Amino acid sequence: LVAVAAAFAGLFGTIVHDVATRNYLEEAKTRHTVVARAVGDSAKGFIPEPTAADVYARWQANGVDHVDLITWNQPVKAGAALQIWVDADGNRVDQPTPVALAAADAVLFAAVAWWVVVLATAQTVVVVRAHTARVRDAQWDREIRSLVEDDGGRTNRW
Repeated sequence: LVAVAAAFAGLFGTIVHDVATRNYLEEAKTRHTVVARAVGDSAKGFIPEPTAADVYARWQANGVDHVDLITWNQPVKAGAALQIWVDADGNRVDQPTPVALAAADAVLFAAVAWWVVVLATAQTVVVVRAHTARVRDAQWDREIRSLVEDDGGRTNRW
């Protein structure tokens, strides 16, 4: 069962790799960088990184102006150019996921799937062995009682 599960884990890992690759490529197609300009000087950021700074920035995408609070990795002066990622509508998004991460996703998924089967199989073996041990012990108890109480199951009739 564990060997068969390894084959199926490989199959599912391949499927996860294909789906993740397609999703990451589609993500890369719909995201691009634009230059945003800082509206004012940055303020100390809210995250616990000592050099982080929050700044309002303005950018244009598809003819529409956008303004948003951006956390930057260093202090920013008003008018500074900031390279940011946006989606097709011009909304700020994270950088696209690298396509190479699909392989790691697939391996992780396959390993977890295989381990689930291994652990379930091991648990089943433990439960079955415990049950058979209880049945065997009960049979031994009956046989021992039979020997002690019934003179080995024999009656002396002369």
